[in-house]
Amino acid sequence: MGNTVHRTLPDPSPPARMLATRPCCGPGPERRAVLGEAPRFHAQAKGKNVRLDGHSRRATRRNSFCNGVTFTQRPIRLYEQVRLRLVAVRPGWSGALRFGFTAHDPSLMSVQDIPKYACPDLVTRPGYWAKALPENLALRDTVLAYWADRHGRVFYSVNDGEPVLFHCGVAVGGPLWALIDVYGITDEVQLLGTLQSSPATMTPSGSFSGSQDDSDSDVTFSVNQSSSSESSLVTAPSSPLSPPVSPGLSPPEPAGSRNGECTVCFDGEVDTVIYTCGHMCLCHGCGLRLKRQPRACCPICRRPIKDVIKIYRP
Repeated sequence: MGNTVHRTLPDPSPPARMLATRPCCGPGPERRAVLGEAPRFHAQAKGKNVRLDGHSRRATRRNSFCNGVTFTQRPIRLYEQVRLRLVAVRPGWSGALRFGFTAHDPSLMSVQDIPKYACPDLVTRPGYWAKALPENLALRDTVLAYWADRHGRVFYSVNDGEPVLFHCGVAVGGPLWALIDVYGITDEVQLLGTLQSSPATMTPSGSFSGSQDDSDSDVTFSVNQSSSSESSLVTAPSSPLSPPVSPGLSPPEPAGSRNGECTVCFDGEVDTVIYTCGHMCLCHGCGLRLKRQPRACCPICRRPIKDVIKIYRP
C-alpha cells in the first residue's frame, strides 16, 4: 500500500476577533472584551454632512452644525458598551454630541428618513431614543461609553469614570442600533472597540453583592445627581408611561424645570405650556412638533398632549 497524504483544509469561517480592553477606574461591574466584529458606522444611513473614513470607524461632520446623524452597521447587545472618542471639537456652536439607540434597522432607511437633528426630529418618532451630552463634558479626546440594560435604562460614563443614569424607557424586546449625532461643537468622533458589562446587584451604599439574582433590578451603577439638570428622563412618545427606576434612586428632574432649556432640543428657551398637564419644559418649536406626533405625550408625566400654548414674558 502506498503512503496516504492527509491535508487539512482551512476553516472558511472568520476567526472571532478579540477587542482590546481598557482599565477601569474604581469599583464597577465586571467587564470583558466582546468577541466578534467591532461596530462600524453604517456606510449609507447617515446625514448629508457626514464623511466616513475608509474603515467606517471615524465620522466627520463637514459644514454647518447639523446633518450629522449616524448609526452603527450592526445591532448593539444589552450591556455592550458603545465606546466613542471625541476626536475634534470646535467651539463656537451651541450644543454637543447627541447619542442613544434606535429600534429601526439603518439598512432599511432612505436618505429622506434621516433628518437634520436627532433631537428633536428623531426622538419625537417612535423607536428612537437619544439625548445630548452635557457640553462641559464634550472635550477633545474624551472617551464616552454608553449602554442599555435589560430594563431599558441607558447609562453613560466619561473616560471610564462613574456611570451616570442617562434616560429610561428604551424598548429592549428587539435589536437596537446605536444612534450618534455628530452635532454642534462636536466635529469628529471615532468608534472604539466595545466592552461587555456583566450585570450585578448593588446595595444602596454602593457596594456590590455577588449574586445577580438577588433583585429584579440589575442597575449596578450609582447616579451622578449633580448632572441631573442635563440628564433628565426624556424619552420618545413610545416609551412606557412609568419607566422602571432603580430602588433607592430618585429620577433626576427634567432640565427645563431648573435651567430654562428645552428638555428635547437643549437649545431653545422654555416658553411653552403643555395642556392639559400644565408642565413647562419645551420651546415652542419642539412643542409644535410633539403635538403633531401620534399619541403625543408630555416628556415629564407622559400624559397626552391636547395643545401647546406659547407664553410671552415681559
